[in-house]
Amino acid sequence: MMDILKLIRWPNLLMIATVQYMIRFSIIESLNVPHALDHLYYFFGVLCSMSLAAGGYIINDLNDLEADEINKPGRVTIGKKIGITSARQLYFGLSLLAIFSGYLVSKAAGMISLTLLPVLAIALLYFYAIQLKKIAVVGNLVVSLLTALPILLVTLFDLIPVIDIDNQDTIRSVTQVIAAYGGFAFVLNWIREMVKDAEDYRGDKKQGYKTLAVLLGNDQIRYVILILSLALISFTGFYNAYLFHNDMLSAIYVLVFVNVPLIYFLVLIFKAKRPLDFKRASGLIKIIMLAGMLSMVVFTLSLKMNW
Repeated sequence: MMDILKLIRWPNLLMIATVQYMIRFSIIESLNVPHALDHLYYFFGVLCSMSLAAGGYIINDLNDLEADEINKPGRVTIGKKIGITSARQLYFGLSLLAIFSGYLVSKAAGMISLTLLPVLAIALLYFYAIQLKKIAVVGNLVVSLLTALPILLVTLFDLIPVIDIDNQDTIRSVTQVIAAYGGFAFVLNWIREMVKDAEDYRGDKKQGYKTLAVLLGNDQIRYVILILSLALISFTGFYNAYLFHNDMLSAIYVLVFVNVPLIYFLVLIFKAKRPLDFKRASGLIKIIMLAGMLSMVVFTLSLKMNW
């Protein structure tokens, strides 16, 4: 069982569920925003997101066995602890679960055509695993978009179906907030994907992948990562300065738990030379992502309590 949990990256799945439920309870329900789904069907939406992600991890590992033997031999699960056939069966089962749960949510939201979304996501994850991840920039952008998708799907399934003339301003404002979190997740994960490419440079190069790290080399890819990170810090820093005039608690939270770690991340990348250095930087990005998502709880509490 533990091998299966490791294969499907259970901490990442837990984070997906946590973020989606934070949006539901910390923003939508806490602020009395109209929504379409009851708790059962919202759970099916979360289940759909988790199933898509878990299936994506498996199909990616199945197509990355040779590279992973070079990049991280001690962490390879498929072929050692879980058979290839069993992994494929689990992948197909998770894909069917994603489609079925997506159908239930689409039907409950009155937007049955959106059942195609999990099908398209499965297809995109498959093509990413077999080809797109080998292409510079394209693979990073695709997986980053899919990472932000669970955040954006909340708006699509839970908010848009109930828009009317009386609540359109409220839902528009909440949608903008959720979209901002989706954008933050997209850019931060784009940065992390490039860091992971730098970490996996040796195995990817041997397998003929054309990632940006392979094309530029690890010394040069650091500068691309630094430029993107500086752009993200400029955005969060500007937002931080804006918050200080209106919401001191949230401003302090963003400064301490998002901006300061981002600056430390810059230092790690600037000094990075070995795969282990990039691995540490990648781990820090995951912590920053979680801290950024948790800020929605702080914002809501500050708004409701007038802190």
